[in-house]
Amino acid sequence: MSESGKIDAILASPLFLKIMAGVVALALWFYVSGNRTTETTRTLVVPLEYLNVSPQTTLKASVKEAEIVLSGAQFVLSAIPQDGVVCEVDLRGVGIGKYRIPVRSIVPKDVKIMDVKPTHVDVELARFIDRLIPVEIAVEKGLPPGLFLDMVEILPKNVSVKGSERDIAKIDAVRIAPTLDELKAGGEHTLAVEVVKSEEFEDEVVVEPKTVKLSAVLAEGVPKKSVPVNARIIGEPGGDFKLKAVVVEPAVVTVEGPLAKLNAVTRVDTETIDLTGISKEQNIVIPLRAPEDPMVTLVGAASVRVNVLLTPYTVTRLLSRLSVEVEGRSVYPGWKVEPNIVNVTVEGTPSEVNALDEKDVVIRPFVNVTNVVSRRLTVPVQIQNKSGGKLKVVKIDPASVTVIADIR
Repeated sequence: MSESGKIDAILASPLFLKIMAGVVALALWFYVSGNRTTETTRTLVVPLEYLNVSPQTTLKASVKEAEIVLSGAQFVLSAIPQDGVVCEVDLRGVGIGKYRIPVRSIVPKDVKIMDVKPTHVDVELARFIDRLIPVEIAVEKGLPPGLFLDMVEILPKNVSVKGSERDIAKIDAVRIAPTLDELKAGGEHTLAVEVVKSEEFEDEVVVEPKTVKLSAVLAEGVPKKSVPVNARIIGEPGGDFKLKAVVVEPAVVTVEGPLAKLNAVTRVDTETIDLTGISKEQNIVIPLRAPEDPMVTLVGAASVRVNVLLTPYTVTRLLSRLSVEVEGRSVYPGWKVEPNIVNVTVEGTPSEVNALDEKDVVIRPFVNVTNVVSRRLTVPVQIQNKSGGKLKVVKIDPASVTVIADIR
């Protein structure tokens, strides 16, 4: 047999094929085993999660993602999904202000963290405000002379503006801007709400609703406005009374004038009412003061009726070291009281209390020993009040005393 024939026979023999299969299997085992034990790295970009932000606060943070480098077996790293790693910033217990907070990473088992960028993030927490602001009307290009808006109705009258405290402070007004053509057409119009601010907002500010409905009549003549009446009061009532209420009738009056001037008028004052020393309720007609701006005038009555309502008030006073007397018949010839003095607090009008003289027997403490057979007994202190109901006893200290029979 030739040399090549021998080689072919060897290669085709079952023994050789078994040996080659074993070699291939062993090589594959070493390859797989090597992949499982050899460590490698993988870099992931993970969104940052900000946790436990306090209620009524808004978060400002410039960093939105973290880069994390992981180490482990290749087959483990390659099996990690994008959302299998978490990077979070815990704001539990953090109040208003600026802080640097560490980034915490959570990774699967059998994986090590080699690096995290950034390790800390700068955050700012600001107070979150939800404020109701009335909607104003600013007619585009203004109203022509001789025209004004009457029967104005805005629905809703106020809008909710939500944002950080510093941004809300920048708001000057919230308004709608109808055109003259829209007002001339009449009817109801849905208009966008505009925020007038002193400077740009730093964070998001939300306005709800974003539109309101306006209905108004474009009228000719002088604009009118209803404003409340303010009663100008000076002085205090007499000593036993205090002011309970001031009722003005009518409570609202009408003024007229240029629209720009009317917007500055918030009330109309009465002439001054002096309450010094009065001791009974007053019902008077008082003139109204003309508005400060001469271009604004009162429409209708020039005076109002003012009812001044009073209510009495009381004060208290401590009567100290009043002697406790003994009253009533007993089987014993006499009694001793321990302690034999008490303090009594009384209440009444200032004039009655101030006129009270402790030497006068108006408030007399006593104990009653009628039918008492015990030689020693604790009994309540009673009060004889000779003020005719003008004074009220509110406290006795001590409220009880000990009576001891004198058997000598």
